[in-house]
Amino acid sequence: MEVMNLSKPFSVNVYSDFRRSKPGPWVRIGEFDKLDDAIEACKKVVDDFLQSPINAFIGSERLETAFLSYGDVPAIKGAENLDPQSELDPN
Repeated sequence: MEVMNLSKPFSVNVYSDFRRSKPGPWVRIGEFDKLDDAIEACKKVVDDFLQSPINAFIGSERLETAFLSYGDVPAIKGAENLDPQSELDPN
């Protein structure tokens, strides 16, 4: 019997230290057939933070610092790079 792999080649996971109700800091937000679609999902995570009403009156330099300090960090799993979860999550 042949086993078929039904998972898509790319997934986007988001890292957030601020998700206290979740069992871990990583949350999978989607699986994609195309790398471009995974990249767009990552861009949406960043755009959602930048366009949040709470950030409306923050200057660009402070907004960058706010995102790097408090924003959810998207990562593409399946692309030719390091698996970010393997570096931060020992499980």
